Amino acid sequence: MEKVVKFGKTIRNNWKKSVLGVVALYYGVSKAKEKYEINILMRAACKEAAKYGDSLIPMDRNPTLVTVILNPVANKRKAKKDFEKYCEPLLHLAGLQVDIVQTASEGNAKEIAESLRGTEAIIVAGGDGTLSETVTGLLRRNDGANQFPLGVLPLGRTNTFGNSMFPEGNGVEKVKQLIDACMAIIEGDTVWKDAMKIEPIPKEDEEPSRPIYALSCLEWGAFRDTLAKKDKYWFCGSLREYASFLFNGYKESITWNCSGVIKYTPPCAGCSNCVQRRTEVKRKWLFFMPSTEAAQEQNETKILNPECALSKELCIKTCEFKIETNNLQNQRNLPALNVMLGKNMYSYTDFVSEGWSRLKKKAATLDVIPARTVELIPNETVNEVMIEIDKEEFEVKPVKITILPRIVKFFCRTELNTV
Repeated sequence: MEKVVKFGKTIRNNWKKSVLGVVALYYGVSKAKEKYEINILMRAACKEAAKYGDSLIPMDRNPTLVTVILNPVANKRKAKKDFEKYCEPLLHLAGLQVDIVQTASEGNAKEIAESLRGTEAIIVAGGDGTLSETVTGLLRRNDGANQFPLGVLPLGRTNTFGNSMFPEGNGVEKVKQLIDACMAIIEGDTVWKDAMKIEPIPKEDEEPSRPIYALSCLEWGAFRDTLAKKDKYWFCGSLREYASFLFNGYKESITWNCSGVIKYTPPCAGCSNCVQRRTEVKRKWLFFMPSTEAAQEQNETKILNPECALSKELCIKTCEFKIETNNLQNQRNLPALNVMLGKNMYSYTDFVSEGWSRLKKKAATLDVIPARTVELIPNETVNEVMIEIDKEEFEVKPVKITILPRIVKFFCRTELNTV
């Protein structure tokens, strides 16, 4: 009993060191537990992947060649380490011939995808920006390269599309997400996803620019600008996004005025006016399983929908303008662009409250207009303002956005996707 009393006095007299010791012990135990759980997950995943690698293949067939486009600086240079630790071993154990190409600069993934030849599939190891560049490079080609399946390894700082395909998380859950993404590639099930084509509208004296393609969304306005400034508040740690709303809700440094004109056409299930034909590319090997969703029927091109080409015009003035594809809902809906308009103005408290609510994954209150094509013509007074297209920044200019229904094929796990 005397020792217990003495120990209690020691703790009380050195309470600061005791608290620090308890915190350090808790942190060490939690990290050890996380590492143990990750080892268990990886061991099970390696056994599962090895089953595919141990299966026999015909004598006249080589191992399946997949090309990995890896952004080594994604997620503060953690992407390469995580890929080598959690993803690459599974791909090799599954018997895939893996060719890794690292991007060297911004836009390099686009160039790689445009010039890539002799592969059976492409795996994008990075975030939204790397994925958008890769899709842009593929869809700019005219050789049917978009028919080859794409794998998504959500290794970037922002993984909007990857998180819609595979449940996101941190720590152990993040490793589980990467395992699911790798097993989707190994198992070979595929699904078609929409893309939106974004074409700058040239002025009379300008040459047309090449289009870019996106899978998730286009964002413009106060909420986008606020989250873009979150890194300035690094000293707030995991609360930096909340701090960004708190310190920027009253400033003029964010875009409160998204004004201009939009011209849009209504969605269409598919007719001779809007269906883009897809032709399957013949492959030398039959490794990949058939798509879980068939391509559009050719007889759709014989249907005529007179309302498809009708155009409507709307003047807008809002704090937030957004265009999303149906990819993020992961549901089978009529192919459409969801044009979202926010309020015209927020008070400081309402803006901070709405921003924090969205950070907690609560649905935003926005007016939604479904469309097949959208022409965004911002007011001429709007200059030096940025929009985000799949988390990549571009200057606000007149653009035409068109939905391309089920144009890109992605590896998926059937139990995680409803389409």
